[in-house]
Amino acid sequence: MATMLGFLTTDAAVHPKALDQALREAVEVSFNRVVVDGDRSTNDTVILMAGGAAGNTLLTPYHPQWQYFVDALTTVCLELGKKMVLDGEGATKFVTVCVRGARTGQDAQAAARAVAKSALVKTSWFGLDPNWGRVIAAVGYSGAEVDDQKAQIFYGDICAYDQGRVADKALLKAMQEVMRKRAFEVTVDLHLGEGEDTIYTCDLSYDYVKINAEYTT
Repeated sequence: MATMLGFLTTDAAVHPKALDQALREAVEVSFNRVVVDGDRSTNDTVILMAGGAAGNTLLTPYHPQWQYFVDALTTVCLELGKKMVLDGEGATKFVTVCVRGARTGQDAQAAARAVAKSALVKTSWFGLDPNWGRVIAAVGYSGAEVDDQKAQIFYGDICAYDQGRVADKALLKAMQEVMRKRAFEVTVDLHLGEGEDTIYTCDLSYDYVKINAEYTT
């Protein structure tokens, strides 16, 4: 998570243990997949309350409507998480970092999170610099298995780094045009397995430094 307090309510009647399970599942693929600056607060919290006013039969994992409830909850959590990133201090870009082809899902998450948290990568996004070197460096120190002769890095659908070969400079402007958008995607394909994961993040701008330098918490 980033620094946040989240409060969710539903009219559905849900068994308390099932409610806890549903929230944990939703948070894992939403709030736990967003990064603003990599810092966390000691009071990061998400609370889900169910009032039961809908009058439905009690929801549990064995209820035929259970997965619909979990999916809806996950959608709400993910949308809130994305809005939190867009509202990040000084953020000018919403960036979806996708890692695919990792040896394991754990490797994919580690690599995506390292890219999303890297100050050098995030400032390159603000500066419209498709700096694939900073991206592959972050993947390299993430702990994920990586072979730089197999990896590919994309800005949007434009390949900046292709299995040891660097994109032609003629593509630089095209990649910068991708990065001018309010929202864009950076994809790393490791070509080592089936693992994949996605982290949602933002750039770091001058305003981020200005905002955080001017107040005391």
